[in-house]
Amino acid sequence: MGIDNSIVQLTLRELKQLDNGGEKIPTLTELIKIAKGKIKLQLEIKVPGVTQDLVNILRKNVLIESSIVSCFEIVELLKIKEIEPTLRIGYLIPRVLTNIRIIKRYVQRAIKNEFYAIHPNYQVVDREFVELAHDNGLKVNVWTVNEESIMRKLIDLGVDGIMTDDIALLNKLLGR
Repeated sequence: MGIDNSIVQLTLRELKQLDNGGEKIPTLTELIKIAKGKIKLQLEIKVPGVTQDLVNILRKNVLIESSIVSCFEIVELLKIKEIEPTLRIGYLIPRVLTNIRIIKRYVQRAIKNEFYAIHPNYQVVDREFVELAHDNGLKVNVWTVNEESIMRKLIDLGVDGIMTDDIALLNKLLGR
């Protein structure tokens, strides 16, 4: 099957037929069966309308306390807060934002809504950003970092989490 469609246009059956170097795309429930107890989940909502189902799956698997749910859309995050106030929320900042005043507005929204974390693209993070977030009780989890030198810099800045495609490299840097 060629990938001529957006992933959101594919059925579950079509998604299950995709092959990524021998790896198949698991459903969230399948992922939980594989990973539960081994890793903490950081889930991103990519499309509207899945919030209730996501919360139900996390509740059923007793993963509310050990998961973070993030999204670029504040409306979806506020729905989660309403449905499950104890679920940790990460507010994603779009990569295209580079104006520090606009970025600080995202931080202020995260503070106002008592979110758990702010998730900026690593390129906008400096010591001032980390201090602003931390001083207001927010964790800083950056995305997506795959280079060792950048990981080292961000660790030195005091970020709380690094989203990466190269977990082996990050674990090596963290001595795990």
